Amino acid sequence: MFAKATKNFLRDIDAGGELISVSSLNDSDKAQLLSVVAKKRRFWCWQKPKYQFSSCACFLGDVLTEDVAVKPVVVESEFVKYEGKSDDVIQGNIDADFVAIHGNVAATEKVESQSSFGTLRKQELDMQHLMKDVQDRKIDLNHPFIQQLHENKSDILCVLKEKIVTTQKCVISQQSQIEETCKLGGKVSVKAKAVTVSVSESGNFKDENTVLEIPAPTAIAYGVVELFVKQDGHFEFCLLSEKQGGFAKASSVKYPCTTSGLYDHRSLCDFDVVDGARDVSFDGKPAPSNAALSVLKPDILELTKRFALFQELPDSQREELYNLLCEILDDGQIVSQIQAVVEEICLGAAPGLKFLNELKLPQQEHVEKILSLVGYDLKNEKLTDKSKEDLITAFHILTSALDEMPDAALTILGACCDRHLLPALCALPNITSDEGLCSRTEPLLSNLIDQGTFHIVQRLFSLSNMRLEMNEKAMHVITFKDPGFHPLILYIAMSGFHALIKHLRV
Repeated sequence: MFAKATKNFLRDIDAGGELISVSSLNDSDKAQLLSVVAKKRRFWCWQKPKYQFSSCACFLGDVLTEDVAVKPVVVESEFVKYEGKSDDVIQGNIDADFVAIHGNVAATEKVESQSSFGTLRKQELDMQHLMKDVQDRKIDLNHPFIQQLHENKSDILCVLKEKIVTTQKCVISQQSQIEETCKLGGKVSVKAKAVTVSVSESGNFKDENTVLEIPAPTAIAYGVVELFVKQDGHFEFCLLSEKQGGFAKASSVKYPCTTSGLYDHRSLCDFDVVDGARDVSFDGKPAPSNAALSVLKPDILELTKRFALFQELPDSQREELYNLLCEILDDGQIVSQIQAVVEEICLGAAPGLKFLNELKLPQQEHVEKILSLVGYDLKNEKLTDKSKEDLITAFHILTSALDEMPDAALTILGACCDRHLLPALCALPNITSDEGLCSRTEPLLSNLIDQGTFHIVQRLFSLSNMRLEMNEKAMHVITFKDPGFHPLILYIAMSGFHALIKHLRV
């Protein structure tokens, strides 16, 4: 819940900016100015990097060769007063909004929630002073943290330069699951879990749903500056966005993203350790602006061909896996935890239950069951069958896409699964023209013509940076300006679910 609340906060005030949300209260304690942070670039090109603190509270001065303290100058200022009252409307007309789904709804319930971290303050380093203070000093390349960072060829050394902290006691609560039936030319069951953040001066919390109280000051977001480290240990701060950090190398040898685990010699993306650039087997570029959906077809085919492995599972197993995955689409926290576990498995680690500590016992059992269906015994930390390695890789592609989708998009994807829309949606790239047009009389689109269904799909595409429109004759779908990887991510997710139910009656 803490992770979701901080993520929502950044979505509102710094979407696409440089700040990073704090994912746990434990990390909040570690988020200190001058802390060294590892920026870990991920396996798939659409995945956002992860940032990892040292487990031993390591600061910049600790990893420099000269034993001289770094004395930073800290500037503190009021950042923003974050208070926003929002309505989760479960009634209304086609312009109403319930967890980002537009449409007519039969129910009459309406939930009001207060989202507020109160007055926030920013603490940041005076970078000019810091650069003078560490001028001509070197990184100790023999320091344990630096050595471990250096072993993972794509990781980048960063320093925490700013953070956003609360000034009041806050409460984070999660409302009970809401499920309503929407009359949109049929029935759609919509599920969601609303996370609420509120400020309390008295400390008297009567809300029975309250589960987490955070004191002041608590860091909820931070920013870092990357370091480029030369072979002799001298380093420079990467102050421009186009300047990438990393470790200089003597030659332009390329290393795979991983050094152990399932991905040895199979990586879709390599890193050039001289300039940090990415080299991928497909073009690895974000979707083009204002482009027809058909443009994405080659990349979709390349990245989803592994989903054919799902069809080798027994029908009953495929159906059970599909149903279990559909059940978690209303809870982004479980999706993220499954992704974290699968990624650790693929990187050769033994994750055990360490990623599931924030989940309740029924949720942990749900995750264990999902992993068992793709061939991994979580309790004993091993594959049940060596032949399941390729299946785990395919499952990793699917979970990595789901984890990058907004929570609202996951919820709507679940509604599309309930309405059996995946065959039509997965067919769109193949039947649309180079202008993004497709005739409404196309038989494959018959399930999308209904006005209510169309608006659900339209919202899903909008959350994935695509514009879907329909008139009397045709459907038209094109990407937004600068859509990033979002259109591709949606199609990876839909293709994975579609592969699980292909030729099944679900």
